[in-house]
Amino acid sequence: MNLFKLQMSAAALAFVSATASAAPTVIEATGFTFTNPDSAVADVLVSDVDGATTIRFSDFASSMAGTTSDADGNAYSADMTFAVRSGYQVTGYSFSGTFVGTLDTAVPPDGLAGAGTASNRASVSLFASGANDWNGSHSRSVNKLNGNESFVFSAANLTLRDMLTMSLNSSMTMFASPAVWTTPDGVVHRQDSWAGLSVLNPTLTVYTTAVPEPETYAMLALGLAVIGLTRRTRRRLQDSVAQA
Repeated sequence: MNLFKLQMSAAALAFVSATASAAPTVIEATGFTFTNPDSAVADVLVSDVDGATTIRFSDFASSMAGTTSDADGNAYSADMTFAVRSGYQVTGYSFSGTFVGTLDTAVPPDGLAGAGTASNRASVSLFASGANDWNGSHSRSVNKLNGNESFVFSAANLTLRDMLTMSLNSSMTMFASPAVWTTPDGVVHRQDSWAGLSVLNPTLTVYTTAVPEPETYAMLALGLAVIGLTRRTRRRLQDSVAQA
């Protein structure tokens, strides 16, 4: 079986396994209700203070982590909703995380031929949409990463008062082959190479503000009208007393 088939088979099996054990995550925040209907691991509310609600995507993090001395891969897909509460609006969001890659390639000693190989590849994309045909699309990918690479997807100046939806998709593949060499005495040696990849601390912060309901505006207008009428009536009475 070639490398491509190994990688795709590993990713497909992992995705099916995660989907089969799915259980919904529901988080009741101040300004909205968050739902991830297909999570295998519960997402976590980190904080909900002063109009900034931060959620850690534990399900995504657990799916996008692996290491291998052969071939491996995984895929993740989630369609999430944010039902905005009455009296609130979503004004922006920021999704961040860090790709962490390791490539440990085995090398024969003394400059002998037969070095191993190690590689990895991953991508993550986020598509968000809301009322009035608003949408935002973000993506980031890495290839042969041996170290850390952070990413941030964000949007601002939004006025979403009904529903915000997000589709988060990601995939990763890793491949490693051993070093194999023969010493002058004719002995064949083998040493594994290793490839790893993960997404560290993927978190989403959603920003909300309180907005008056139409009834509030109506009551405010009525109150201003009453105040204006009272002032005019008082002025007329004062004018009448002065004339008398």
